[in-house]
Amino acid sequence: MKCFVYSILILLLVSCAQEDLPDQFVANRTVIVYMAGDNNLSGDALVDLEEMRRGYTATGANLLVLADVAGEAPYLLQIDEAGGQKIKTYPEFNSADAAKMGSVLGEIINMYPAGHYGLVLWSHSTSWLPAGVQLKSFVEDGGRQMDIIYLATVLPLRFDFILFDACLMGAIEVAYELKDKTDVLIASSTETIYEGFPYDLIIPELLAPEVTLTRIVQKYFDYYDGQQGAYRSATISVTNTHELDALAEATALVIGNTPFDMANFDRTAVQRLDVYEEQYVFDFLDFTTKAFPQANLTALREQLNKTVTYKAHTPRFIEEYDISAYCGLSCYIPHPQRNDLNTYYQQLKWCKAAGFSQLFKP
Repeated sequence: MKCFVYSILILLLVSCAQEDLPDQFVANRTVIVYMAGDNNLSGDALVDLEEMRRGYTATGANLLVLADVAGEAPYLLQIDEAGGQKIKTYPEFNSADAAKMGSVLGEIINMYPAGHYGLVLWSHSTSWLPAGVQLKSFVEDGGRQMDIIYLATVLPLRFDFILFDACLMGAIEVAYELKDKTDVLIASSTETIYEGFPYDLIIPELLAPEVTLTRIVQKYFDYYDGQQGAYRSATISVTNTHELDALAEATALVIGNTPFDMANFDRTAVQRLDVYEEQYVFDFLDFTTKAFPQANLTALREQLNKTVTYKAHTPRFIEEYDISAYCGLSCYIPHPQRNDLNTYYQQLKWCKAAGFSQLFKP
């Protein structure tokens, strides 16, 4: 509740500040990169910063990076034609602190008002999975993680797009939790290779006067699809969040009218999208197809095609498993032995809206 009230206050302050500014001081777009790299990804964070500098193109848009890397105090970097300059250095804080994240994002928005906003979230992550289960949720800093529920409450406005440069965030649970905070979600349903997005290739697209998001994800996919061996590993999708309520309704109709035997369901028969020994992340459409073989999935398939406007995958993932089915969004399948995850999962908005709550009933 504190996070929610705090984010409302930040939003009010930001809105008031922007209304007072003449139009000539408002950029067409401000893109913010929240780089939570105070962990074993610090070296990769610095490489990506250099890629961003190389990819910068002057278009009148703002490119700001909140960088938190090991060995340095967090700082705000504005990248420009000269390479960039540090705008502010912050007292040390934990980038996995949701309230602090909301405060910093609100401050940046207030400093760099624009007609449109995009957000890149850069760090470790593990889909919707909660903090404290020995699996990283979104952001990892000093052993601390951030639950996706808290992330949704502290984002200070609705972004045109949110791009996750982080593992496993192309999940239907994540998309639904953030549907009121962004128009479009760009994410990978699998883990991502440590290099992440090729920023020297995508920054010009992110800052272009007219953003075509499919070009961004196509460049990401082409980059990894052109690699060899284990490095040829990627999934990526673009989700229109305005269509998620209709997708939840279509899913609820299937689940509500078809029995499901969780205890005897063969989870291993569903397309996996993670490398955990005990699988948690599965292809959403492959799950519904195999869990409800007698159901008519026509309406759900049609709505899914409206919701996921782009998807692509390599044939295999880091030589661990084949990818033969990929609808663009992953999902969780209730686990008979993981009451901790099952209990937390029922707090998620997707679980309630899409009828997944019924799957947990004995």
